[in-house]
Amino acid sequence: MAASLPTSFCLSHGDECCNRAHTKPSFPSHHLAVKRNLVGHYESSTVRRLVMTAATEGSRKSKESQPSWANPDSDEPPPWARDEARSSTTQDSFEIPFYVYLLASAITAIAAIGSVFEYSSKNPVFGVLDSDSIFYTPVLGFFAFTGIPTSVFLWFKSVQAANKEAEEQDKRDGYR
Repeated sequence: MAASLPTSFCLSHGDECCNRAHTKPSFPSHHLAVKRNLVGHYESSTVRRLVMTAATEGSRKSKESQPSWANPDSDEPPPWARDEARSSTTQDSFEIPFYVYLLASAITAIAAIGSVFEYSSKNPVFGVLDSDSIFYTPVLGFFAFTGIPTSVFLWFKSVQAANKEAEEQDKRDGYR
């Protein structure tokens, strides 16, 4: 790895900030250092600054690494805008978003666990079915035994839908 290190000293007032004509009786404050000697007299000297820059071979991006749609004179749309024209003309089948599956999974799990707690306490919360009713155990059992697997299925479905959306977005962005 080779590095070039151009350096410059501001000794003779050769850079941009030092190229001013010194017509004023005093120098700019950033160029002077004022010292006080032992006798009490003040003397000034010019401050010397060192400017150093470094560049490695791989630090500059080449034209090849820049995508073709990023050039100012390119008519090619960026990857996220390529499908906009096609999607407005064709009607794809409607797919349920992942967050709908996730919300349904959460509600179903809450209902199933609530049914288990209500059955174990024998204290009906809403009063629709009393605990001495013949339908009390079958209804709560139905919610408990079907609700938990349904909740798990809906959760897996939400993960699948989210992964599918992520893969489609990666394709649109040009990563796959």
